[in-house]
Amino acid sequence: MAKPFLLDFMPGIDRDGTAFDSSRYLDGLWCRWRLKRPRKMGGFKQITDVINGTPRRIHCFYQNGLVYVHVGTSYGIQQVVMDAAGNMLSIQDRTPVTFVGGADIGFTMDAIFDTTSSVVQIVVHAVPDVTVSSTNVQTVPFLGQIDAPYILLPFSDPGAASPAIYVKPAVSGGIVCVQPFVFSFDSYGQVRWSAPNLPNYLGVTGGSSGAGQARISAQKVLAGAPIRGGGTQSPAAIFWTVSEVITAVYVGTPAWFSFNTISSSSSILGTDVIIEYDGLYFWAAVGRFMVFNGTVVEIPNVSNQDWFFDNLTPGCEAKTFAFKVPRYGEIWWCAAMFGNFEPSHAVIYNLRENCWYDTVLPNGGRSAGYFAQGVKYPIMGGSIAASDGNGFQLWLHEYGVDQIDNQGLHPVRSYFETGYFGGPKNTPPDDGGLSFHQLEPDFIQNGDLITYLIGAPNARAPTANSASSPIVSQPAVPQEQMTSYTPRQSLRLTRLHIESNVIGGNYICGKNIGHGEESDARKVS
Repeated sequence: MAKPFLLDFMPGIDRDGTAFDSSRYLDGLWCRWRLKRPRKMGGFKQITDVINGTPRRIHCFYQNGLVYVHVGTSYGIQQVVMDAAGNMLSIQDRTPVTFVGGADIGFTMDAIFDTTSSVVQIVVHAVPDVTVSSTNVQTVPFLGQIDAPYILLPFSDPGAASPAIYVKPAVSGGIVCVQPFVFSFDSYGQVRWSAPNLPNYLGVTGGSSGAGQARISAQKVLAGAPIRGGGTQSPAAIFWTVSEVITAVYVGTPAWFSFNTISSSSSILGTDVIIEYDGLYFWAAVGRFMVFNGTVVEIPNVSNQDWFFDNLTPGCEAKTFAFKVPRYGEIWWCAAMFGNFEPSHAVIYNLRENCWYDTVLPNGGRSAGYFAQGVKYPIMGGSIAASDGNGFQLWLHEYGVDQIDNQGLHPVRSYFETGYFGGPKNTPPDDGGLSFHQLEPDFIQNGDLITYLIGAPNARAPTANSASSPIVSQPAVPQEQMTSYTPRQSLRLTRLHIESNVIGGNYICGKNIGHGEESDARKVS
């Protein structure tokens, strides 16, 4: 006689260790966890497909109901203006005349108010560091009014009065705005900062403007970010060198900033792997994941840490970029894996659920991302040129449940696979097989789902799939309220695959119940 049993697993996907040993889910695609249960991720809508190269960095500025999106690519810098719904209104090339492109060009971008011109300036630095983060090649940053369509210009002498000295700020690292200062960072631990709200004073030393410089390490500084300061009018920053984490706190004249080494034995995978989440800074280091919460601490990952770092494409590690979806408590690291040369997979840390999972990235991959702030939709850049030959794409993510592009509406495939259940997984384990009769599904869903069983006689045996059965969205007859498997499957180890792959398809998983009975089953195939 068939008996019910709960199909209950810990949230997240286990990739490290063996499938038999896992108490979590074993596979998934475009699936996240919320309230400890799987659900489909959101869809994505094409903003444009005329980006002039592979997007490497995205920056957004919000003003008067418009979003000014600047995209740094292998061929230049473009400005896309869109409304809050993600509809593109205009696109403009802002590439400086002196810009030198290439497949290896990476970017840092930030914004700051300029009291000289009384406008917000976009500050951009481009350097060939996508493959080798520690490159010593130096280039001059660019700046221009953030909501204007004109080409950007390199930093130039602001005409500072004597005894100030101006040296054009060519740097190999990048820039970061720590209001009201612009910082640049360079090889051999060199950092410079502008005068307050005077970005073009970057490169000025001496005088009383507040601009200055310091050498904070022997290593190249790869990245920087603002952090909470020590009090009123006390800006502070954090910097990552090749092997250190260093903070800077404003102290005023004559030193202006005080620097403190937080960790002298850290690491970082690339220049764009850092993401801030509610005042904490998370990043991918070499072989592990880290967080700065006042000190530098490793984030435990027992689910997919080995899987991620062991399968990074050699030579493409620095293309990894960090991204977040705060609505669901997620931090993403998108990376080139399994021989792909652009980011093809994302490993995801869910802070709220305290679990890890992963997904293949859609449309051949994503190359850059900017999380939702002034609008509710994150933006990501496509890593493969659009099929119509126009250029590369920008995508608005978490938009509906389908893919929307120039060719119309397409389903977004999403699935998850449970962990194993059956006699050997019982407590205590036994040799009995399981004759799986029915699934009593508990879903909030749009569109039918398909499901099938994956079974094996033991942990080392080849797996086999059953015929698929539907989980009907709107049961027309009582029999469709349950999902039956014909012929009945009788195996010692069984797991369940559930998938959505129809236009408008969506699901939120609840507490599913299996119905089956003990049966004889072979130990080997």
